[in-house]
Amino acid sequence: MNTGTKGRRAWSGLLWLALAAAGCWSGGAVAQNSSGAIPDGRGRVVALAAGSFHNCALRSDGSVACWGSNWTGESTAPSRGHFTAVAAGYFHSCGLHSDGSVECWGGSSSVRAVPAGERFTAIASGTYHVCGLRANGSVVCWGDNSDGQATPPINRQVFVALTAGEDHTCGLRADGVAVCWGSNTYGGAAVPAGETFTAISTSLYHTCGLRAVGTAVCWGNGLGNSVSASQVYTSLTAGGVHTCGLSPSGNAVCGGVNTHGQANPPLTRAYRYTALAAGSDHTCALNQSSNVVCWGDNTYGQTNVPRGPFGMGAVAAGVSHTCDLDADGTLVCVGSNTSGESTPPAGSYADIGAGAAFSCARAATGNLSCWGFNDAGRATPPAGQYASMEIGYMGGCALAADGAAACWGNNNNGQATPPYPPFALPLGSVRYRRIDSGSSHSCGVFSNGNGTCWGYSSTGATTVPAGSWLAISAGNQFSCGLKSTGQLACWGGGIGATPPPSGAFKAIASGMSHACAIRDTGELACWGDNAYGQTNAPAGRYVHVTSGDRHSCATREDGMRTCWGAVP
Repeated sequence: MNTGTKGRRAWSGLLWLALAAAGCWSGGAVAQNSSGAIPDGRGRVVALAAGSFHNCALRSDGSVACWGSNWTGESTAPSRGHFTAVAAGYFHSCGLHSDGSVECWGGSSSVRAVPAGERFTAIASGTYHVCGLRANGSVVCWGDNSDGQATPPINRQVFVALTAGEDHTCGLRADGVAVCWGSNTYGGAAVPAGETFTAISTSLYHTCGLRAVGTAVCWGNGLGNSVSASQVYTSLTAGGVHTCGLSPSGNAVCGGVNTHGQANPPLTRAYRYTALAAGSDHTCALNQSSNVVCWGDNTYGQTNVPRGPFGMGAVAAGVSHTCDLDADGTLVCVGSNTSGESTPPAGSYADIGAGAAFSCARAATGNLSCWGFNDAGRATPPAGQYASMEIGYMGGCALAADGAAACWGNNNNGQATPPYPPFALPLGSVRYRRIDSGSSHSCGVFSNGNGTCWGYSSTGATTVPAGSWLAISAGNQFSCGLKSTGQLACWGGGIGATPPPSGAFKAIASGMSHACAIRDTGELACWGDNAYGQTNAPAGRYVHVTSGDRHSCATREDGMRTCWGAVP
């Protein structure tokens, strides 16, 4: 939300998203607005709660990781404890311990004041209040109760599920009847008579229920209750002033306010979606291949699904070295170390990249660090917080949460000077959706899907074909892009003049003289120079690929990393 006062303050509710996922590389690009690689294993994410401007994920080991806004510590999850559920509100987050006790962080003291001795089977976070469901079906709430939202009915109501909005809360009984309490100023607590549901979701001004036949109905005074009366859904999630549902075919169908693109699912070849979760002005989805995709407002990084904090790990292929990010954020580099490129500074990181005799890493805070050879400033990244980064041969580029681009390193061809969009953008709109750094040129995708490349142009590598792009990856004197339809296209010199593999893809990474892409099915396809076996991609299903000079590396769905070619 945009304000912290009564009115359109925030959304939050009990929205769960089972995850397990995919990712991207530095030097390559993934065909999503934002994605995070979450494989099976220690750090696999099993549930997600979307708050107003932040999200929290529950990992399979019982730990919690949060990202996005952190004004009062709502994204600073406890480092200890075993949780079985997580919920997110406006300024706070809460987790349900395995013993049924609840722990909250961030927000006001009243939200953190969990009733002593209580044990719950489920929790739901509203804007400024929290409710817990006891094993006997009764409800206990705490926090803000200015509108009665924290005062559940006492007439022996027995509930099986809860959802909490701003000033009202709703419970679902075993017979499908929804009961709401709190403010009804906007009609969100006035359940339609005679209706029964299999699931409910509460938001700022409205509430939605999913009928047993799959159709949905929303009530309340707001623009977010725009759902089709005839559309059949398998799940439903109410956001701030928008609502999204999942169709039986796996499509995300959204309606309501779309100021930040929160009701406009990105054009991706992302298989079928299997789950949805909506925040204040953003939405996240899980697709069939376990890729997490988020879209909408990213002012606080809420749509940038992190990688390292989830325990996924990552790998980056440089020219003569490789860097591997472990599940706990520890970074290890191997191979050439003549310039210190394989000697990373101490610290915990969320993203990594490797180039020619230098390496870079991005901390969870968004700060960038580089080390190794610093000719032309390749190891001197810009100050500030960034949501993503991509490392090229002698420099890199990074994007801030608002889509502003910054590049550094060798600029003899202008490759470190990203252009502004050649079209008018509404105030606050994202400038770039994606950006990538190559050898002597860089490429990016604007917020409207148009592609652009800049820098060395004699080979035609900067001449982007017309069309809508999900990602463009810059190599050495060539570029390859992933169209919104899922097909690949390459241009420029070298392999840019060779048709890429056919079929539907979800990610692409360009090396010096070869490129690799991940098909919709998860299999790898590599092409170009194979003098060192760098295009001999291994079998299996992958979620992340990186291509360097003479070798490539990829992350399997189970989190294992593998490299091939002339591996340092």
